[in-house]
Order: sequence, then structure tokens, then C-alpha cells
Amino acid sequence: MRITSTINKVIYILVGEAIVLTLNSLLIYRLVPPVVDLVAVFALNFLYVFVGVRTFRGPGEDVAAPRAWWRATARPLAGFIIGGIASVLALISLLGALGSSPEQSGTAAVVCVGWALLAAYYLNSSFRLRALDQPE
Repeated sequence: MRITSTINKVIYILVGEAIVLTLNSLLIYRLVPPVVDLVAVFALNFLYVFVGVRTFRGPGEDVAAPRAWWRATARPLAGFIIGGIASVLALISLLGALGSSPEQSGTAAVVCVGWALLAAYYLNSSFRLRALDQPE
């Protein structure tokens, strides 16, 4: 199954995030310690993004063929935007980690690493896609 239309992509993003937030607030947060909750939500978000990247297709992309492992978006601009947003969120998390008490800083540091990895993935994808568009 491939998701190709913009409206279906928006629905996937909204429903996926709603599922993660609902699972966290109603189930995970109440049953496990905060550190395990953080890891569980991180894993759910990773799975959610991974499935989206593997199933979304843009105009001109082959719907039947799988994407290259490094390819996150159909065009470089989308990856630069998502990677830029993730970079800003990583920076905000880093500042939160640096500005919080030692007991609280671990959570913000883990969130920072997660956002930084996501940013690196999307930005790497966009730089590679842009290089493919360059004439040799």
C-alpha cells in the first residue's frame, strides 16, 4: 500500500500522532516508570515515521518499487523543511537539557538525540536527492 495524495498523507500524520499521544496518555504513562515511557514513546514515534517514509510517494516516484534506504521524501525541499524543523526542536531540547536540573536533564537529552537523528536523516536525504538532480 502506498500513500500518494496529500490529503491521505495529512490524515496519516494526524491519526498516527493521535494514536501515539492517546497510547501514551491513557496507557503507557500510567503503567510504566517515566524512563520506560520515554523510550516507548520514542519507539512508537520512530515506527510511525518509518512507516510513513516507506509508504509515502510523491509525484513521479515509482509506486511499486521500494525507496532507497536513505530516501525520506520525494523532493529535496520537503526533507529540508522537515529536517530544519527537527533541527530546531533538537536545539530546543538541548537548551532544555542544559537549563534543567540534573534529575530532569536526561529526558530532554534523550528527546534532543531523537530529534537530531530525525533531522540528520531528512537532511541527508535532501542533500543526496539534490545531488542526483545536478547535471554531471
